[in-house]
Amino acid sequence: MKQKPVVLFDRNCYLCQQSKKVIKFLDWLKVFDLYSLQEYEKTQPTLSSRAKEMLRGEIHVIKPNGETVAGYQAVRYILARIILTSPLGWLMYLPKSEIIGDPVYRWIAKNRYKLFQDKCTDGSCKLPA
Repeated sequence: MKQKPVVLFDRNCYLCQQSKKVIKFLDWLKVFDLYSLQEYEKTQPTLSSRAKEMLRGEIHVIKPNGETVAGYQAVRYILARIILTSPLGWLMYLPKSEIIGDPVYRWIAKNRYKLFQDKCTDGSCKLPA
């Protein structure tokens, strides 16, 4: 059986949880496996503190060949492989699309706890340590 790409999401992040729900809903062909980065870290005991910090900073996809893509590159990888969003995903591969896409993604990722703090009534949207 062919290995699927793995999408890692932060289970303590409202935006990440919502993104997971959308991916799960739209992924009719079950292209992706979805795991919380907290579960993933338990299976990777040799991860450095720096690596864990990077995982919490942006979405990551581990491709079947073992290569990891993160941030804007991960988002376009996901969108290009889901039938309903593939046109948008392929547009994100156009030359120079990263000039706009990467900074926009980084701003949202950096501010996600501030942007969605009102959605986190249980305190789960705290900034990572």
